[in-house]
Amino acid sequence: MRGWVLDCYPDLDANRMVIWFKTPGGAVRVVDDMTPYIYVCSSRERLRKLAGDLAMIGVRGAVSEMRRTSLGDKEREVLAIPVREYASLQSLATTIDSWGGYREYALYNVDLRMDQRYFLFKGLFAMGLTEIDGLKNMDAWKRIDYPVPELKGLELDIKVRGDGVPTMDDPLMSVSVNGEVLDGPEDSVLDELASMVRDEDPDVIYTEKGDSFVMPYLQHRASLHGMKLELGREEGERTSRGKSYFTYGRIVYKPPAYKLRGRVHIDREASFIYGESGLPGLIEMSRLSHIPLQDVSRLSPGSVISAMQVNEAVRGGHLIRWKKNRPEDFKTAGALIACDRGGFIYEPRVGVHDDVWGLDFFSLYPSIMVRYNISPETLNCTCCPRSSRIVPEIGYRVCEKRTGLIPTVLVPILNRRKVYKSMKHDPRKGVIYQQRAKALKWVLVTCFGYTGYRNARFGRIECHESITAYGRDILVRSAAIAEGRGFEVLHGIVDSLWLHGSGDAGRLCDEISSEFGITLAIEGHYRWIVFLPNVSTGVGALNRYYGLLDDGELKLRGIAARRKDTPAIVEELQLDMLHFLSRAHDAEQFMETVPESLEVVDRYAAELRGGEVSTDRLVIRRRISRRLEEYSQFNDSVAALRQLHERGFDLEPGQSIEYVMVDSESDRSWERVSVAPFLGHEYDAEKYVELVHRGAAELLSPFGWPFHRIRERDRLRHRDRASDPGR
Repeated sequence: MRGWVLDCYPDLDANRMVIWFKTPGGAVRVVDDMTPYIYVCSSRERLRKLAGDLAMIGVRGAVSEMRRTSLGDKEREVLAIPVREYASLQSLATTIDSWGGYREYALYNVDLRMDQRYFLFKGLFAMGLTEIDGLKNMDAWKRIDYPVPELKGLELDIKVRGDGVPTMDDPLMSVSVNGEVLDGPEDSVLDELASMVRDEDPDVIYTEKGDSFVMPYLQHRASLHGMKLELGREEGERTSRGKSYFTYGRIVYKPPAYKLRGRVHIDREASFIYGESGLPGLIEMSRLSHIPLQDVSRLSPGSVISAMQVNEAVRGGHLIRWKKNRPEDFKTAGALIACDRGGFIYEPRVGVHDDVWGLDFFSLYPSIMVRYNISPETLNCTCCPRSSRIVPEIGYRVCEKRTGLIPTVLVPILNRRKVYKSMKHDPRKGVIYQQRAKALKWVLVTCFGYTGYRNARFGRIECHESITAYGRDILVRSAAIAEGRGFEVLHGIVDSLWLHGSGDAGRLCDEISSEFGITLAIEGHYRWIVFLPNVSTGVGALNRYYGLLDDGELKLRGIAARRKDTPAIVEELQLDMLHFLSRAHDAEQFMETVPESLEVVDRYAAELRGGEVSTDRLVIRRRISRRLEEYSQFNDSVAALRQLHERGFDLEPGQSIEYVMVDSESDRSWERVSVAPFLGHEYDAEKYVELVHRGAAELLSPFGWPFHRIRERDRLRHRDRASDPGR
């Protein structure tokens, strides 16, 4: 019997691994043995004493082995300690660490996922085709055109009785299962839901807010009736705690995970990877990371690339350090100034330009890691003191004798993405290939950031510095080649160039690609493109522009219409203005169209002042960075948080709050804003007119229409209409 690995998790009571397979005939449950090991490195005398101490507390079977404890190093003697009680693994490691005064023992393979351990031990992987009898792998995780099972899905949604934000205390009104509504007495609805899930036997249950509310709510309501609601294929819950964390300059909240046994629960709202690339992207990530589908749906792309690096290191015979703490290499002040820099940027020329070529390097930073062998163990290695490979500007040496871990991991990802992108027009599976390519794109984007992340298992700041140094060198030299071929550089940022000129852009790309061994391709040709100024300084903003491509598509970056916190009415305004401006075929026509586009702004302002706008178009979304009591100033977000707090709801940092401005001048929470769950029909018309004017100024400020001039124009027109109602 053959099937795909659908789920894998430890049975903490039996100390065995549970594996679920999806077969053509249904789901199959298999239980298998695995003894996880943790490893300790220290002096031989301390290891012998440790083995005796462990035996005294009942941990027997520890043996000495020779293992590699870090990338690029020779094997060292370690103590391999079997952990036969799964639940005691972390506590045992903590005990050993304390016995060594938290400094004498280096511990390894402590915090590896149990499913990853099992897959690496058995040679299997998530969503891989397997011969179930004997657990023999029939697939290859590097395979590109791989078979996938037909996963049966079930859409689950609920409605509660109550106004505003739903709570655990609100009675259940109805449950929707694949569009079929179950209603009636609460206990009957819950019983019917459980019965329908058993009868339908889905492989995947899809929800919105399933982790943060739907699943725990259903369990709570069932418990009030003395029921145990089981939506998995076997009993038991697999939950985790919610947490707030800081990443890429912002606070993010991750809700508690509510995972099923033997069945996959995907919370669309909580899954970044699913939201970006759908189920095909999730399956791709699951196979490559060796993490089950349900778990990988809740991970970030950075966690996926980290898992792939761990897999490659373990396959190469390396142990994975617990509490990794590698300090930054010592640098002089001058060296720090040279090293601590990002990607190169050509300041954009503010205004409208026509006949512009947009060029992009294919995954530049990951390609640099592969092309120049950038990895923690390859920089300034001891085996190549006279290496001819020197990082530009900063002078680090790169190993010439072995390929690093990070390039080894990235090569198959880059190759896969190239293949998927080349097959996007396939009539049968083109959409699937596109979704897989998009998932891989995010993994490649985050792999660069993780090289400079101090807590990353294989992070090292010198890698981060080397990658950006090569990137700066490549962009500067590429721009010089372009200018030598008659092009004018209008803008350049990290891995992209915008060039004006009538030369052969295709030939230029081929020449630069050949020069650096990294593909440069034409992203598009713009009839016209507008580079916008920075609001505070007036110089060119690095990544804010809009332009019209030859095929009529509008390319938008960084403007309000692309931001998630923008009210719908401002987004609609900008899109309407851009639709109007897109009638222009070149820069000259564009300039002629600009004054006329202000009529769109007048229409939106009149609609707002007339009270004709529904409040759902006015909702403002803000991500909060702290708890209510930690705010010192009163603003709209604080007013909204106070409203929720008074109703018994408190948000964690990283969660988002939605509200409509009602009276921006009020210092009373319930008068200033209206929180989304309690929306009325009132809104602060003039405040939203101001937002509309700011949205218009964002597009038109390079052409003599900054915010203050648009406001003055509106004031004069408003005054004229007031004095002459007939106008």
